[in-house]
Amino acid sequence: MTPLAAIGGPLPTVANVLAMPALQSGRPLVLAGRDRLDRLVRWLHVLELEDITTLLRGGELILTTGIGLPDDASRLRAYVDALVDADASGLLIETGRRFTEVPEAMIRACDRAGLPLVQLRRQLPFVELTEAVHADIVQKQFSALTTLQRAHEVFTALSIDGAGAEEIVRETAKMVDAPVVFEDLMYRVLAYDALDVPLADLLTNWANRSRAVRVRQRSGFAEPEGWAVTSVEARGELFGRLIVVARDSLTNEQLMIAERAATALTLSRLLARDGAVLEGRAHASLLSDIVERRYPNEREMHVRTAALGVPTARRTLLGVAVQRQDDRGRRGGRPYRSSRDADRIAAMIRTSGVPNLASTASDGVVDVLVTLDATADKDAVLTVLAEALQKPSAEAVLIGVGSPVLSLQDLPRSFAEARHVLAAARALNVRRGYFEMPDVQLRGLLYTLADDPRLQAFVERMLGPLLDFDSRNDTDLVGALRIYLEHRGNKSGAASAAHVSRQSFYQRLATIERILAVDLESAEVCTSLHAALMGLDGCA
Repeated sequence: MTPLAAIGGPLPTVANVLAMPALQSGRPLVLAGRDRLDRLVRWLHVLELEDITTLLRGGELILTTGIGLPDDASRLRAYVDALVDADASGLLIETGRRFTEVPEAMIRACDRAGLPLVQLRRQLPFVELTEAVHADIVQKQFSALTTLQRAHEVFTALSIDGAGAEEIVRETAKMVDAPVVFEDLMYRVLAYDALDVPLADLLTNWANRSRAVRVRQRSGFAEPEGWAVTSVEARGELFGRLIVVARDSLTNEQLMIAERAATALTLSRLLARDGAVLEGRAHASLLSDIVERRYPNEREMHVRTAALGVPTARRTLLGVAVQRQDDRGRRGGRPYRSSRDADRIAAMIRTSGVPNLASTASDGVVDVLVTLDATADKDAVLTVLAEALQKPSAEAVLIGVGSPVLSLQDLPRSFAEARHVLAAARALNVRRGYFEMPDVQLRGLLYTLADDPRLQAFVERMLGPLLDFDSRNDTDLVGALRIYLEHRGNKSGAASAAHVSRQSFYQRLATIERILAVDLESAEVCTSLHAALMGLDGCA
């Protein structure tokens, strides 16, 4: 693990310097510290003095002919120790002027201290060598500054535009040319961009892999995955990590870009003023992709849901629709509007131990995907779910549940059924923890068929003339018919419920029979009209 603080910036390593053509012509031979050739070189410093304690600041690669060095082994060891204390990157010594071969005492001292020691077996013009190395350092620093300036401009613009985590991560992946993942503290993937890497390769078993990656500083390169990791925090509170996943080898510039991106994610969170918003957006995006079938194959989507902590592979899936009720319990109450509503519902369901994704739809209903493992009892889970949603608040909620499915491909059907069940349940004066299709009986079936032209034609044929009469005469004969059918043909009770006299109500029923050309004493006619009214409600 190499923290950014130790890296310092876009500098060449000792190995990079040794690979330069200008230095290769000196026939370099590594004599010690071969495993430390990844040390960064801040500067190539020509130094012919034995006493160097006040001349170095750290990160220098020392180039010498050895003219100023002693023959005494103890003084050579002291010289090496001084280089180590000054945090020099390494020592290049040209033989042939002072030493024919590098002294054994110097080799052993460098080997013991882990300081790279390189013999230059052919004489070189030092000025050309230093020019080449310094030009490379300056070029790398300029390139880094240019890249970071561009990153600053991009992420500043995204912050001003109020960009979400998905946009920030997408731009980060483009700039670093590597997959990028943004995760929360539970190692759940909130946003990602895989570029052209197969999603299964990127996110499979993500939580376990990421949990094993530790970086002590705010940012750094970390094993065993070889990732570049930077913390995302606001006001001293850590709330996630941004990770650049290596394609080949990562660079300091990529890590610095990730740090700028982390700042943009922090601003996004502060503007949202709610850490759950990030997770809610991830839920909404994922659920939308599932319902709209915006994914190439189910395996990829299973990987995405598992990375967010909601496994869907080899699970039973349920589409659930949740809506507020008013005090009467018959009609929908105040609609859900904010993503925070979905976040709150998802969190309450999770407290009952049920994995789920939740999203607030445009019609004020919260859609919830519930996943069950093979050992789960569906009815028991739904009962716990309903209790979790209804206990914390005095407001009543109505819960519609679709049929269980085993495939993501079939999940939109389960959600559609949950919506139809919810709509049918709203018309029932019944209190239940949750409703499924059998609970809403014929009404549920008719609501499910609301978009079927055959049902629409049936409703129009049975009720069209009455609807037209009400529209032209500003009457409510359809309402009178509804009350009559709800009272199972009890005219006296229906008149009382309608708050009119029996004679007036009887006249309305006679008018209905005349307009529709039916006999309201016929059980079959009443059944057909009742079905037509339920179909009308479902089509509304």
